[in-house]
Amino acid sequence: MSTPTGTVRVLHVDDDPALAELVATYLERESDAIEVLTEHDPAAALDRLEAGDVDCVVSDYDMPGADGLELLEAVRERRPDLPFILFTGKGSEEIASEAITAGVTDYLQKERSPEQYAVLANRVENAVAQHRSQTALEESQQRLSLFIEQSPLGVLEYDENFEIVGLNDTGEEILGYTEAELRGESWERLVADSSYDDVAEVTDRLAAAEGGYHSVDENVRKDGEVIICEWHNRVVTDDDGDVVAVFSLFQDVTDRKRHERELEQYEAYLQASTDVITVLDRSRTIRYQSPSVSRILGYDSGALVGEDAFGYVHPADREEATAAFSALLSGETEAATVGLRFRAADGEWRWLEVRATDHLDHPEVGGVVTNSRDVTERHEREQELREVNALLSTLVGTLPVGVLAEDADRSVLAANDRLFELFDLPGDPADVVGEDCERLARQVSDVFADPEGFVERIDELTAEPRSVRNETLELADGRTFARSHEPIELEDGAGHLWVYRDVSERMDHERELRRRNRRLNEFASVVSHDLRSPLNVASGYLELLEAEYDDDRLERVEAALGRMDDIVTELLSLARSGRDIGATEPVDLAEAVEAARRTTAAENDLEVLLPAEPVTVEADRDRLRQLVENLLANAVEHAGPGVTVRVGAMEGGFYVVDDGPGIPEGERETVFDPGYSTAGDGAGFGLSIVEQVADAHGWDVTLHEGEAGGARFEITTER
Repeated sequence: MSTPTGTVRVLHVDDDPALAELVATYLERESDAIEVLTEHDPAAALDRLEAGDVDCVVSDYDMPGADGLELLEAVRERRPDLPFILFTGKGSEEIASEAITAGVTDYLQKERSPEQYAVLANRVENAVAQHRSQTALEESQQRLSLFIEQSPLGVLEYDENFEIVGLNDTGEEILGYTEAELRGESWERLVADSSYDDVAEVTDRLAAAEGGYHSVDENVRKDGEVIICEWHNRVVTDDDGDVVAVFSLFQDVTDRKRHERELEQYEAYLQASTDVITVLDRSRTIRYQSPSVSRILGYDSGALVGEDAFGYVHPADREEATAAFSALLSGETEAATVGLRFRAADGEWRWLEVRATDHLDHPEVGGVVTNSRDVTERHEREQELREVNALLSTLVGTLPVGVLAEDADRSVLAANDRLFELFDLPGDPADVVGEDCERLARQVSDVFADPEGFVERIDELTAEPRSVRNETLELADGRTFARSHEPIELEDGAGHLWVYRDVSERMDHERELRRRNRRLNEFASVVSHDLRSPLNVASGYLELLEAEYDDDRLERVEAALGRMDDIVTELLSLARSGRDIGATEPVDLAEAVEAARRTTAAENDLEVLLPAEPVTVEADRDRLRQLVENLLANAVEHAGPGVTVRVGAMEGGFYVVDDGPGIPEGERETVFDPGYSTAGDGAGFGLSIVEQVADAHGWDVTLHEGEAGGARFEITTER
């Protein structure tokens, strides 16, 4: 850390006295060099700034009377370069952007950790050190510039033998020697090895009385320092042309040469800079543009000089740009920043962030200087981000489940209305943003049957983040919630996304299904044992009677027993179809239909048209075949031999339609009832089994009239 010399007086502005005192204590503890002056009102802070010696301002943002950015503007009006750090608890990208645009030195968001004060102290000292160094450098450069402008030239005199005979006071200052010390010496004593050959050539020509010569050489002072001097050498001859004396006028141009190198570097910087620097006169005419305009906007260097700059600004942005420019001309402000679109050489509009400063009264500049940065990509990203955020906000706000997102520090990032409804929380979801999630969890834990277990499970998942789906939570009032957790990657670390759903009705439904399945199992057992056995006995005695008697009435008994056997078989199928389905998998619908056709008793009495395109259904393969088999059998039973059945895909599922007579509209709501049949010899359980299989999968099955008048069964697999 760069520590500034001497005491650092910090003016801390915060409307909270307790927090202001705490900050002062920590800052002075962190550094012996820091002395904190505290004010609770921005107006009083400005008075203190006028009255005292302040090295840095540290200000809160949200304060009565004036916020931190307004105070920054007032401070900049009084002391434009004074370090100003915005230390605020109300942080956002918008505030940070405004602060940077307004020229804040640093931006730091308040946290709960005391380590933040070490960071704040470090940034204060760095800012002050940089400010003092910059001030000292500027003062030094001003003194150096003044010296170079006003200093007379050094004068060195040689005799005809090129021995030094004279040196003026300025020369003594430049070279470090007195005249007496150099008298009788040659130029070799003053010239560095690197310039020896060049100077030897000049002296040879001077010795030949060939006039004057200009050179820039490296010279060595008495103390050994190598300096660069610019020399103007002139030989003086008598009437006979003999050399009488040689005068060398010189000046130390070491700093000038360094400055020239810096200018070369600055020109290179301007060429490579991401900013285009422009000077506009009062009529908005471009008087200068940096070379980077070629690389950034595609114009040749100097191509826009003499042009009206506002003629290249997008029409929709000219009003704002004109207002900012007028404010500079009127003296209303010394600097302004606007975002605008500027036409590039290829005709495309590029978004520029333009910061303009008033240099109209500067003797060398005499205009408004703008720094224009191409922010097209950033603007497009921000626009996309705004659109995505708006979409996500709308999506989260309208979700039928409760959503809570928290950051790596376990502070609330977002919540929605459904979460507040589930937990009966007062207020608005925006009210909890930034709150401690652990505190919020304890606040709502009382609604659960196991409050401590609810909190401990959250702590466990945040300590070791992993995905958890639909774990059930029992509430004290008998309801059931399902909770899911998903770790989310954020810039500052891993955050957490929580989703809560009220699944009480679903759980009740599942319990009812389990109860019904138990009863169906009991029913199947009764049917299987108590009905099948007497039927088997009756069938056996019937065979004995048919062997002894040839009576048509026995055939009717056999038909009745067969009918009863069919009813028992379908009752068993109906009972078993209500049980939970097995494992599901992607099943090709065409394969399931073909398998069902082969197992249909009347497979030769129907024609099946399969889907034209492949259709995949997530299902229990055997149960799907059973569903289709019953629909095919139903078509043959009610439409008769030769019926055609077509199977195809529809949005959200598939359909099975026949070309038979169809089912009357008044009977379509009862066709799935057990025992319903329009055929005299049907048991009436086939469509009930279809509905049972569909329910077991979570599907819906409905009956409609087909395009050709037949029965169209639609199975919706996506609810």
